[in-house]
Amino acid sequence: MMYRSVVLLASLVAATAAFAQQKPSSTPPAPPPPPAAAPISAEPTSTTASFGDWVLRCQKVEAVRACEVGQSITVQGQSGPIAQLAIGRPAPKEKLRLTIVLPNNVTLTAPVRLGTGEKADQGLSLAWRRCLTVGCFADNELPDDQLRRYRMTSEPGRLVFQDGAGRELALPFSFNGLAQALDALARES
Repeated sequence: MMYRSVVLLASLVAATAAFAQQKPSSTPPAPPPPPAAAPISAEPTSTTASFGDWVLRCQKVEAVRACEVGQSITVQGQSGPIAQLAIGRPAPKEKLRLTIVLPNNVTLTAPVRLGTGEKADQGLSLAWRRCLTVGCFADNELPDDQLRRYRMTSEPGRLVFQDGAGRELALPFSFNGLAQALDALARES
């Protein structure tokens, strides 16, 4: 009889354990752990360096590093720049290009002119390429002789364009630091 009691008790314990394992849990299963964060590179994704009034900006997207030198032209009393100039290569091995961004209120039939001192008429002429909500873009390849002249000048620069009403406007900018910024750009390319 004792043997039967022990067998019955063992069967009862086994059945209870099996039932407990089959009983649905009242607490939801734990969520899976979050995916591991992507490793952070020891190399920066973007850098800037100032050279006088010019800034060298480099940005790495995937495996490609693109750099340009630029200057923002501001007007007293305005929070953002009224114009921006940038010199860079659209792709490795291509010649340098000068890009200018101006507000949308410009005359697109008149090119943007860039020069030194009061001689913007004898400087570089840039064709308009497109207008977006952020502004209108003009650009041109930067000829070697013009680039040498800009690198060596100590005179102030002039950016001349026509606004939407056809009035000619001239914005001053500086060549101070351009030669050093272009040298740094050449090392980055």
